[in-house]
Amino acid sequence: MERTVITENNMGFLEGEDKTPSEILEFLKKGAMIRDFGQVLRDVYPGKDLPKRLKEGMARVTGEDPAGVLRKVGNWLKGKNIPKNRETLFQICFVLGLGEKAASKVLGAASETGIHYRNPGEMAYAFGLRTGMEYEDALSLKQQVVKIYEEEAGSRRPKGEDGKIYTRQIRDAFAGVATREEFMDFFQEHMGEMGVLHETAYRKFTELLEMLLKPIGAGGEGEEEKYTMEEVVRLYIRMHVPETKRTKDYDILQKLVKKYWPNESSLIGMRNRKEDVSRKALLILYLVTESFDEEEEEDLYLEEDEEDPDTLLEMRLKQMRLFLEMYGMPPLDPGNPFDYLVIYAMRTQAGGFISDRMEAVMRELFEGEEEKETGGYGAGPSGVK
Repeated sequence: MERTVITENNMGFLEGEDKTPSEILEFLKKGAMIRDFGQVLRDVYPGKDLPKRLKEGMARVTGEDPAGVLRKVGNWLKGKNIPKNRETLFQICFVLGLGEKAASKVLGAASETGIHYRNPGEMAYAFGLRTGMEYEDALSLKQQVVKIYEEEAGSRRPKGEDGKIYTRQIRDAFAGVATREEFMDFFQEHMGEMGVLHETAYRKFTELLEMLLKPIGAGGEGEEEKYTMEEVVRLYIRMHVPETKRTKDYDILQKLVKKYWPNESSLIGMRNRKEDVSRKALLILYLVTESFDEEEEEDLYLEEDEEDPDTLLEMRLKQMRLFLEMYGMPPLDPGNPFDYLVIYAMRTQAGGFISDRMEAVMRELFEGEEEKETGGYGAGPSGVK
């Protein structure tokens, strides 16, 4: 994990003597350095003219009133809010003259995923960022390929094993595209493999979800579904995070952690491919099922001292980084409150359940809030962990 000032500060508190959930939450509220959207913008564009460049550039590409744009920019840089759509995020990246890698950081900080290389429009923007295009030129290219895709892609047949092509494969192949002619040739060749949803993330999401819906040994042979989605959410996913949408009285930490927390409706939408799989949902499922490869974990425990949680955490973080990278999602960031709690949970000693530790800190964070809602919490059914 890259040791920035924020990472050094926050990981330094976590390492060494084990901390209680109360100590971790107190640190997040008073001692942690949080990487909000404004900090991300300053990281990718450290120039002193950042506010001016954003104001003038966004006013130009959007045609909005400069005074209104100035207010938005001020709120972004203060970390008060973030853009609500990916088009605005791409506009910011072009205005700041960012490259693909920096642009993915901006996108990931605000919308959980970096550039989606199987999405025709985002591929066009990636090429534009790579070659230093102005936003207007990249937008024109995007409109061109999206129109072609909508008219022709349905007749193209996907290639690859089982007809599946994954974003990572497209991204790696796309890395060598340097000219507009090469871009159009690449797009025409791979158009049948395009898609707006992350295929690999969806397949992993359904695999992990099935482990909860149909746990081993929970039902008889031929039983279609042992647990309903409502039961899975209540027993495993909620972790004492209230379902209410009314967060007016929540403190900032509660709001940041609860934001995009998956519920029954969102999980059904992801399962039915009505919406893309979210990073937070995938991470929570990963923690709940503790889906490390059994042989790898056995080797891990044999090779490392089980009494050294810092060493175990380091190895788990490497696995998690590879896991998230596979699905086009940003790595865990100690400057992000939710990610920091995930890292805290992953520091549990060998033999302990990561999900139990995560649930314990969630219970502490939302203490008193869950009693305001009906319904209780219970231990998960046997056969999953």
